[in-house]
Amino acid sequence: MTKSSVSPQEGKGPLSPSYESYEDIKQLKESQVNEIAEDPMKLNDAHDEWIKETIALAIQKVESERGPSPAHFAFFLMGSAGRKEQATFSDQDHGIVFDGSDEEHQSYFLKVGEEIREGMAHVGYPRCEGKVMASHPRWCHSIDGWKEQIDGWIETDTWETLRHLLTFVDARTLVGETEFLEEIKNHVFQKAQENPSLLKRMSENTSYLHKGVNAFGRLLPEDKGAYTGSMHIKDVGFFPYVHAMRLLAIKESIQEAGTASRMDQTSEKYPFVQGKKDHFNHMLDLRASFSKKQKTYDDVHYVPIEELDKDEKQQLKKALKEGKNLFQQTKKHMESGDQ
Repeated sequence: MTKSSVSPQEGKGPLSPSYESYEDIKQLKESQVNEIAEDPMKLNDAHDEWIKETIALAIQKVESERGPSPAHFAFFLMGSAGRKEQATFSDQDHGIVFDGSDEEHQSYFLKVGEEIREGMAHVGYPRCEGKVMASHPRWCHSIDGWKEQIDGWIETDTWETLRHLLTFVDARTLVGETEFLEEIKNHVFQKAQENPSLLKRMSENTSYLHKGVNAFGRLLPEDKGAYTGSMHIKDVGFFPYVHAMRLLAIKESIQEAGTASRMDQTSEKYPFVQGKKDHFNHMLDLRASFSKKQKTYDDVHYVPIEELDKDEKQQLKKALKEGKNLFQQTKKHMESGDQ
C-alpha cells in the first residue's frame, strides 16, 4: 500500500487512487480507527478520507470498463456522514448529481454508484437498508432531474416523499462539483419560501420524540433485548437537535449540513438555539468515549447508562432536556409561520 495522497478539501477533484484494492483501504481503516475513535472530529475527517479513497478506486474501475465520465458530477454524503456526525461504524447514505440530462448520463452514473456501494461495503460501510445510495435511481440524477424530483416530492406531499426531502437536505459534497449540490439545495430553499406550509408539514414529519427521562427525572434505558440498560443515544439524544436544526437551515437557506454549524449560523436570530451546541457536542463525546466497546454498527447507537457516574448522568439528562426544548420551540416557530 502507498500513503494516501487524496486532498482533504471537500468537493474537489479529480481523485487519483492511492490503493490497489478495496481490501487495502479496509486494512488502512482498521489500522487507524481505534487511534482516533474517541475524537469525533478526527474520526469524521478520517471517514471522509477512507471514503474518498474508495470513490477514487471505484471511478477508476468504472472508467476502465465503460470509458471516462461523460459529464462533470458531484458525489455527496447524507445522514450522519453528510452532517459529519458519524461514529466508528457507519452505514451508507449517498447520492450523485451530474451535468447534462438523465436520459444521456444516468445509466453511467448509476454504474458509478453501484461500484461505490460495493467498494464501501467491502471497506466496512454496510449498505443502506433503505437503499439511500447513488446506485438507486432516486438518488442519482442530473441537476434538472433532481429539481424535477424535488418538485414531485413536494407536490405529492406524503410522509415518505417529505422524508426523502429531509434526507436530501443533509447532503454534503465530498467529491466533485460543489456548486451542483448548492444549486439543488437553493431550489429546495426557494420552494420552502414560496410555500410557507411546507416547513410546517416537514416539522410534522419529524414530530415524534423518543422519551429519554421519566416524570421523576430518571433516565429511561432499554428494558429488554440485547441492549437492556443502554439508551439509544441517536434516537433519544441526537435526533431532536438534528431535526430542529435541519428545519431552521431550510427556513434560513443554510447550505451547511452539520448540526453544530447550523447552530452557529442561527443562534443569533433564534434565542432558543443559544447554548444548545455544547449539549449536542457533549453527547457526541459521550458516545465516542465508549468506542472501544463498540463492535458492530448497532452498538454505536447505544450508551450504557449503568456505566455513567452521577455527573455524567446529570449532564446527559440536561442534554436530553435541552434537545427536547430546542425541537419543541422550533416546531412551535414553524407552525406559527413567523418570519
